[in-house]
Amino acid sequence: MKSPPPQQAPHTGSASGTGRPRQADIARRAGVSPGTVSKVINGGSGISAALRERVLASMLELGFRPGEAHLKLGAIPREVNLVTFFQFLTLDGSYFHAEVIRAITAECARLGIRLETVLLDRDQPNDVSAYRQQLERSKADAHLAVGIDTTALLGPLRASGAPTVIVNGADPVAYLDNVSPAARRGSKLAAQHLLACGHREIVHVTHLFRPLIQQRLEGFRDALEEAGIPFDAQRHVINIDSQVFSSERAAAGIYARAKAGTLNATALHCVSDYTAFGAIQGLTRAGLRVPDDMSVVSFDDLPIAALCNPPLTAAGVDRAHLGRVAVRRLVERFQHPDEPTQSIEIGAHLSQRSSVKSRPASA
Repeated sequence: MKSPPPQQAPHTGSASGTGRPRQADIARRAGVSPGTVSKVINGGSGISAALRERVLASMLELGFRPGEAHLKLGAIPREVNLVTFFQFLTLDGSYFHAEVIRAITAECARLGIRLETVLLDRDQPNDVSAYRQQLERSKADAHLAVGIDTTALLGPLRASGAPTVIVNGADPVAYLDNVSPAARRGSKLAAQHLLACGHREIVHVTHLFRPLIQQRLEGFRDALEEAGIPFDAQRHVINIDSQVFSSERAAAGIYARAKAGTLNATALHCVSDYTAFGAIQGLTRAGLRVPDDMSVVSFDDLPIAALCNPPLTAAGVDRAHLGRVAVRRLVERFQHPDEPTQSIEIGAHLSQRSSVKSRPASA
């Protein structure tokens, strides 16, 4: 998948007909002085971000490629690999990543960065031979890895030596930059809301298959312990045991516990919206009403959360902002390859809807 071409048709060659564009040609195209172009190429000071982007866009349109020695402040990668699972491009249970990818695509197009895809199969996450070969053959200047955080998949990215940013994931050895949602703090926000509404018996419904999912459990635990409730995994956690956020498995698991009388809670704190959708279905099948009999909150706050019955209270992040920040961080890493690794979190919010009901203090 390639990003859309610039609105202006690319022009290669100089006005003098010598073939290779000169700084004067770039200056004329961008409407600036040749001295300004020189400053952008060589990382000079006193150039605004907007002006630098205009000059860089003109360089790309004219086919001007500065030598590697000039890749300093102001330079951007010419081509970037988007490394992700093909399921994230088809909206298969992963609207979260689809929205992030749309923002990445738009931001790369705005900056004049060509975007190529390196697609993996979520059902075979450890089958990396073809993936490794694709990265080795790639001529891309950098990588954006969306939803990638397993050892098998991170290894080839580290080995490539190219600037890389992980989006909604993390490198456990902190070799690669990452930009992620504040999963732990967002999950804590949702749990604190239940506690503030008088709930003391709360169960976290999860699928513990990725490191970032563990962070959502940790945020839930933080909220309980700060409220003086000792955390007990046997009492407070239901692990649906699935490699995806499965509504069907969540529905079956919650239904079975509700019918057996072992769902000892007044509220469910779900790891994702999709898990919450299934949990509500399971409760409904068992004859329980949300929120009258059981309150439910989740993490993600996808657009469909507001359309759930009842509308779902959920913590979430600005997913488009997550994608844009990831592209900007990649450009910074490209410009400053020797800087320390950065881990950036995008702050969470809580959307309060009608899936939560307060309980009397004596309840």
